[in-house]
Amino acid sequence: MQAHINIEEEISVQQPPISREELEYIAFNGQFELAHAIFQRISPDDRMRFANKYVLSQVIVGGIEKMRKLLSVQAEELATREKLFVDHVLDLFIHQSKETETFPKELYESILYWSDELIKLSLPEEALRYMSTAVQMGINKFPELQLHLLSRMAHVYSMKGNLTRAYSILSDIVAKPYMLSDRNRIPEILFNLSQVAVHLGEVEYYKKLLFLGLHLFYTDLSAREKFFRQLRYTFRRSYKVLFGKGVPLKDRFNFGIHWLYFKQPDFGRIRLPVLHKITRKVMLGYLYLLNYIRPESRTDSESDAPTLRLPAFPTHNMENPPRRKSKFSLRRHNILITRAMGGIGDLLMMTPAIHALKKRYPDEEIHLAIPKRYFAVLENNPDVVLLDIEKEAIDFACYRKWFNFTDCPAARVEAMTAPRVR
Repeated sequence: MQAHINIEEEISVQQPPISREELEYIAFNGQFELAHAIFQRISPDDRMRFANKYVLSQVIVGGIEKMRKLLSVQAEELATREKLFVDHVLDLFIHQSKETETFPKELYESILYWSDELIKLSLPEEALRYMSTAVQMGINKFPELQLHLLSRMAHVYSMKGNLTRAYSILSDIVAKPYMLSDRNRIPEILFNLSQVAVHLGEVEYYKKLLFLGLHLFYTDLSAREKFFRQLRYTFRRSYKVLFGKGVPLKDRFNFGIHWLYFKQPDFGRIRLPVLHKITRKVMLGYLYLLNYIRPESRTDSESDAPTLRLPAFPTHNMENPPRRKSKFSLRRHNILITRAMGGIGDLLMMTPAIHALKKRYPDEEIHLAIPKRYFAVLENNPDVVLLDIEKEAIDFACYRKWFNFTDCPAARVEAMTAPRVR
């Protein structure tokens, strides 16, 4: 795309017959096409007066949608002009946020949306520039957005051939599952990490990640099939997985269950679909039991495997995890509660449950891992010991119990369904 088109000269501008409040109302109600058309007609020198998080975010959405339509009809020059306008609006959004020292969620959503589009346009360097800016401005305040952004950064580095950097980002995500607000994204991250690992020559770790992809509980069968087929491709034959000497018994059994499901006949064609449904429920029921009802313990034979609790998850950075001689030889101490997202209200609503937990386990310390900016809310609470979830490395495998409230399905549903409220 041409990089020297002057937007101010190419776009005829005029004072819009609309007030700042009216434009904000239009944007607030999601009318992005109208907000975009009005904002584009405002003089560049006057745009700052009309800019706020609702207006700027909706103008960016409108610009992206317009650019897509222009590209679909091969209007390259107009699409280039629109691309530069979106750059201008996003840069304005970033500048305004830095000036006021307020970084709303809409800013990070806009950066993610535009970065995804830049990647599709084969402009990875520009996408990385915006994503790095988001990291510097504190996107970690929104773990669900941070996960998306880091995954995209790893993807871009992998595209560029910088596998070491991609591996570092993905392994850091995997090592901190208490920062993941959407566990449904775990299979994608795990599979991407496995592919980077094998390209870096870490074959044994690559195999462990694939087996772990089958071990974890999630209901996306297409994701499960990716792990299953990759293992068959890696070992060349299914029987080499099922009867191989170097494969742990639990991994053979998990692979066998998936083999029975994915290799069985299509009962739907012979009018017996209920058998397929029963097999699916048995497989997922077993995995749920394995992960949540009877989580496995570490033994000497498994101490080098990157396994963790509730559910087991790899931590490549933990090369020497604590050993256990038997199920009963070493008792874990203390209780861990993690919450990387939410706000003050969420934490206050947790305090009665934490107090009840302390009464039940009076001899155990309750470690509450939350962002440091919320420490003032609970620093005088005698029931908890506070940990900075964003800075401290938490060895959650050493705790007696771990309650992970970062992964909160209710919060995800609320975020998708709740209207905008001022």
